[in-house]
Amino acid sequence: MKNIINSICRLWVLVAGVLILSTSCNKLLDTVPTNEISSGTMWTTESLVDQGVIGVYYSLQHPVQSNGLIGTSTNIGYYGYEAFGMTGQGEYGLNNLFTSAVNPSNSYFSFQWKWFYDGIHRANDAIAHIPDAPMDADKKSRLVAECKVLRAFFYMRLNELYGKNGLGVPLYTTPINPDEANKPQSSESDVWNLVIQDLTDAIDEPNLPDNQIGGEGRVSKGAAYAFRGRAYLLTKQWDKAAADFAEVGEMGYSLFPDYRKLFKKENERCQEMILSVQYIEDPTGYGTAIQKYCAAFQQGAQDSRGCWTDLQVTPALVNLYEEVLDDNTVKPFKWEDYLPNWDKVSADGTANRKVFFIRDEKVNDEEIHPTITTAINSELNKLSATAKALYLPEGNEARIKEAYAHRDPRLAFNVVTPYANFEGVNSNSTAEGMYTYRFPVTGKYYVDQSGAEPNLNKNLPSTYYTSGCCNAQAEFKYIHRKFIGEGLEYMRREQNPVDEPIIRYADVLLMWAEALVEKNDLKGAMEKVKEVRDRVGIATIASSFADQNTARNYVRDERRRELVGEGVNFFDEMRWETLKDTKFSEKFSQNTWGGTESTGGTTYEWIGDQWYTWPVPKAEIELNKNLTPTPGWIY
Repeated sequence: MKNIINSICRLWVLVAGVLILSTSCNKLLDTVPTNEISSGTMWTTESLVDQGVIGVYYSLQHPVQSNGLIGTSTNIGYYGYEAFGMTGQGEYGLNNLFTSAVNPSNSYFSFQWKWFYDGIHRANDAIAHIPDAPMDADKKSRLVAECKVLRAFFYMRLNELYGKNGLGVPLYTTPINPDEANKPQSSESDVWNLVIQDLTDAIDEPNLPDNQIGGEGRVSKGAAYAFRGRAYLLTKQWDKAAADFAEVGEMGYSLFPDYRKLFKKENERCQEMILSVQYIEDPTGYGTAIQKYCAAFQQGAQDSRGCWTDLQVTPALVNLYEEVLDDNTVKPFKWEDYLPNWDKVSADGTANRKVFFIRDEKVNDEEIHPTITTAINSELNKLSATAKALYLPEGNEARIKEAYAHRDPRLAFNVVTPYANFEGVNSNSTAEGMYTYRFPVTGKYYVDQSGAEPNLNKNLPSTYYTSGCCNAQAEFKYIHRKFIGEGLEYMRREQNPVDEPIIRYADVLLMWAEALVEKNDLKGAMEKVKEVRDRVGIATIASSFADQNTARNYVRDERRRELVGEGVNFFDEMRWETLKDTKFSEKFSQNTWGGTESTGGTTYEWIGDQWYTWPVPKAEIELNKNLTPTPGWIY
């Protein structure tokens, strides 16, 4: 698929405008430039059909509007959904999406609605016209099956966000003119029936391959089974869900043996990746910008340095990674086990926990540098006297590192934690350098600049690296490590080639475990979770599956730990209806020490359970009078 995208995606950008009709459009283009392909000729040759189908795949890219999420206006990848869920947070205000000011005019509601229908209309156009194309019948059948899987994916997401509680969404299954975009919502069950039927049609299609392992990144029977299983899970058909998830393995999919290497470019077509968004390192917009928006400031690529760290990991997620006692035993992580005064200082305000995260003032009993000492004292003076007295100039960093040292290995693979090392670049992206993530920093220095600690003090040990930081250097937030290139690994900071998984086999195993929990097959659920955990060498304890409620919560936590950074958690929290407790329990995005200290990020104000069903956008209600406003929302 990457080779195909590389050769024709520029052409598709021209084609897409005349093929696709958004439900928000109110007129057709009167003219088409001569260098574009008209929709009337799009499906008339095999070559054009191939390009048209790639256009449907292309619609999978960049599903998240960035306004209020990162520091620029663009569309970004699935990692953007992290800021909506429990596992991630954003640097900006998300256009009041999480505040009491949220209403059906919010741009996020409108953008997602249009994005889903854009993919649906592309798929509808392909499904309607491919059968009449002059080409091999078997290939035509395969391509129609592929487009049905993609249409099912878009309708699934649309229905689970906007169609809950029976409301449903408008169903369009054939190409339409703009003036025909006037349907009312079909029932929620009717939408699920279409999703399941599309996926069943694909499963029954003999020309659709079982898998795409090592292939072009297209959909397969394995993907159809995985999505149909998910549809059954969301509609609480537990037996059918479990049966479909079992079939995914029969199609050849399995876990890749190395979790850390799974998210590298060389393994993106491995046996675990069931369906991914394909990216290439292309300067004109066909890569992912995850490096730029999620990495530490001192990271980058061969073309540029200075990443923005606009999207981060939450302390709540980091605290879910268990402590490993030995090969057979794990236990929940508790800060009090490492910092006995954790609760004591919290009584004076959670911001006082900052004292435990402040860097060492000295190395080998010698001051690192006066400017660093000044910065440390500035932070200490913001704390209560009780908290300030707990600072240890020698060893403050050591006790924090110890708290992360014996944890679920996925924590170190997924997150840059305090005082961990990472590989970045120098000031002009021509050389690699090692950094240690510290707080506070006196400036955003690269390894080759005079302000870097090893250059300020030549007596520091060779293992004392330059301090890394977030782009907002006054902050100390957990930084994403998954998917992020190390040093000069990639050519481009903003057009990165790493694919984004939409669904992978570990996700399937954990949804399978969910279905088994709901069937009260707790032993079976434990076995599925154990498969995922065995890969990283961490024990699965029987007590975590002692009863149905305990098992349900444990499987949910395992999904949070395993799938962080992949845009999955938000949709999980919405379907579980847990977001009120897991995200809105705090008031602001947080630094590593947690609490509700405002640091300039997103504000969280719960408005009520209507939030779990996103409103039909006000603009759509105004265009289509047959739509029913979403109950609980004020239009």
